[in-house]
Amino acid sequence: MKILLKYLIIIALLVVGGWLATQTYQTVQAKKEIGKRVQTLQHCSFESLNGGQIFVDEFDKRKPTVIIYFNPECEHCQYEASEIGKEAEQFAKANMILITPNDSVKRVEAFAAKYQLWEVDNLTILLDHGKQFKNRFGTAVFPSTFIYFLLLPYDSISKRQNKSWFTYH
Repeated sequence: MKILLKYLIIIALLVVGGWLATQTYQTVQAKKEIGKRVQTLQHCSFESLNGGQIFVDEFDKRKPTVIIYFNPECEHCQYEASEIGKEAEQFAKANMILITPNDSVKRVEAFAAKYQLWEVDNLTILLDHGKQFKNRFGTAVFPSTFIYFLLLPYDSISKRQNKSWFTYH
């Protein structure tokens, strides 16, 4: 009976160890895939405040595209928004896209008005009702910032387009 119990414990440990190893491997592979995917600007759409769908990769490609994932209740997001509002003219040379999950239009509009975000010429606020931001960009931490720019053909450093220049979580 003791021998049978030893074998059952060993088999159980092997099964649990194998399952943990498989889960770890799958997680690492998924993170690698997302890491590769966020190197280029994703073709995905989010809902605009007026209800239409906007694709984040269809903005002016001659300007850097800054994507900020935010929540109006997040203190760090509020600080970042106030700095963007204060320095509105500095952001005129970029496509500014702010994306928030599952929020009401009224609350987002109040947030934008409070922090003077409407002063930024190229700023668009989008809603992520489908919770696809995490799937596309690999994170759902507030605030997360992604900066993409199109490298022109005459750029001798790299030929890749829509390269992610900076990612901050």
